[in-house]
Amino acid sequence: MTRLSTSRRVAIVRKWLGILSISRLVRWALLFALGWWIWTNWHDDLDPVNYTARYAFPDSKFVRVDGMDIHYRTSGKGEPILLLHDAQSSLHTWVGWSEKLSEKQQVVSVDLPGFGLSSPHPQGSYSAFMYASFLDSFLQKLNLNKVSLAGCGLGAQIAWQFAAESPHRINKLILLDAPGFEEKSSSFIDWLASTPVVSRVLWKVTPRAFVRLSLVDVWADDARVTDSLVQRHFDLSLLPGHRKAFTDRASVRDNRPPIDLIERISAPTLILWGAEDTRISPEHAYDFHKRIRGSVLKIYRNTGHWPQEENPLETSQDVQAFLEGRF
Repeated sequence: MTRLSTSRRVAIVRKWLGILSISRLVRWALLFALGWWIWTNWHDDLDPVNYTARYAFPDSKFVRVDGMDIHYRTSGKGEPILLLHDAQSSLHTWVGWSEKLSEKQQVVSVDLPGFGLSSPHPQGSYSAFMYASFLDSFLQKLNLNKVSLAGCGLGAQIAWQFAAESPHRINKLILLDAPGFEEKSSSFIDWLASTPVVSRVLWKVTPRAFVRLSLVDVWADDARVTDSLVQRHFDLSLLPGHRKAFTDRASVRDNRPPIDLIERISAPTLILWGAEDTRISPEHAYDFHKRIRGSVLKIYRNTGHWPQEENPLETSQDVQAFLEGRF
């Protein structure tokens, strides 16, 4: 057997030490960790039939609107009020209001396109114009010529735009933590979602931990962000087309109607805001209050960006009083 020369053995040792150098080990470890993270957070779309059965209500209905299957609920009898949820939410956010307000009103809540159990927009359009057009079509489908309109976050933006452009269709307006006056900015997730190639990865890679973090950001009391709440939001985000709808919305550069429209609102308006809202500062509640003539403003302590969900009893009582003209 031929023995390796000392110089040859030294060369082999140096070669393997180079391969196993700290920098190389770090790079390989990072690549392995990234691969493992992608693999563990890779989720195929869920079966819509099974999850519709899981998350629909006994009074859930579906209607075809502008080429989309739209999920909605109708509860109670009386003057109609339509409830519009925020982004990354669904009509489940209105459960507390629906129970209370349906005692005296006809309460309609709807999953906006690409949220909850509603299908995404067929052309991937999520502009302010699309939302206004969708709302008009939805109301026509339900033969609702005139309604009171309430919205939170994105739903509030849709509501105030519609109230400004179609005042003859609105009885009363309720805005919860409405966007409009805050500086335009994008979160890190929104930036990823609007980045080519990366956005396509997000159609499959969905960390459940990110869903929890987004809910913790919305609620003032982190302890109320339960596993069941996180699981529902996580499951609904995995329905077919919803993750692409998220990246499509993030890619819309200017999805805000002109702020000057707010001064055209003539319907009696109630403005509700969570004092602990970290997404849209409560200082902007006063901006809406100043611009909308005769509006009423209420701010709730220990409440975050979704007052109707975190503080359903007090907010629904105030809304009922407002609808009855008691303030």
